[in-house]
Parts: sequence; C-alpha cells; structure tokens
Amino acid sequence: MALSHFNKKNKNVEMVDITKKNNTQRIAEAKSIIRVDRDLYKILFNDNLLFNNLCNTAKIAGIFAAKNTSNQIPLTHHIPLDYVSISFKLIEEGKIVLKSTVKSNYATGLEIEALNCVSTASITLFDMLKSYKKKIIIEQIEIIKKRGGKNNIG
Repeated sequence: MALSHFNKKNKNVEMVDITKKNNTQRIAEAKSIIRVDRDLYKILFNDNLLFNNLCNTAKIAGIFAAKNTSNQIPLTHHIPLDYVSISFKLIEEGKIVLKSTVKSNYATGLEIEALNCVSTASITLFDMLKSYKKKIIIEQIEIIKKRGGKNNIG
C-alpha cells in the first residue's frame, strides 16, 4: 500500500504533486457535533442573542481557519477558496451541529479545509462556553460530502 503523501516506497514524506491535474469545480462539506449538558443547552436555546453572538464568533474563526489551512497542516496545498460557509443548529437537547461548505475551482480536494473549518469553529465554541461548564464534548467530526475529484463522497 502506498500513501499519497509518501514517495512510492513510503520512505520520504512529500507534498502530493498536482501539477498535471486539471482544475475542476470542487466542493466539500464537513460537520461536527458538540454536546453540552441540559442546563447549558437551555440557556443557549432561550437566549437567541447569546447563541447568535457565539456562533458569529465561531463562524469567523472557522472561515479564517479554512482560508489558512495550508499554514496549519504541513502537506496541504495553498488553495484559492471561492466560498466558505458554516452553519450552526441546536438540535435535540444537548447538541449543537456545525456544518461547513467549502468551494473552489482547483486541482485538488477541499476536505481538509472543510474539516479545519468545523474543527476550529467547534474549538472556538468550546473556548467561549467552558467558563460555564467544562463538560463540553466535541465529537463526530467528519466529511459528509466531496465532489469534483475522482473520489466523491456523499
């Protein structure tokens, strides 16, 4: 088995060479779930201004992270992003669902940018909520859609 970030004999780490790939329209979506306790959920559910302020701050952090992925993850390409969005939704008691969408017309996929977006936004929410309750769980960070390359998901 050969991994894409190693040479053919899996000995040397290297950036994947995409010079021969064509630019195509690409999209990736990722999501994460944050679990909070019942009391904190009720506060967020009942205080729309508080929830919106938290989400707006986390949104900016997530978008900034997506745009700077190549500065954080060593072997990723610097991709010119055409669109980044992230949404937040309170569901059931105790869950916040984050979903990112990243689009570009480029030669390589956007999965890492989408994952970096929801991960950073989730950590930002954790940071802002931890003073109320330390038991906040970030879970289920995953790619839910990838289109535009040879290996599509979702």
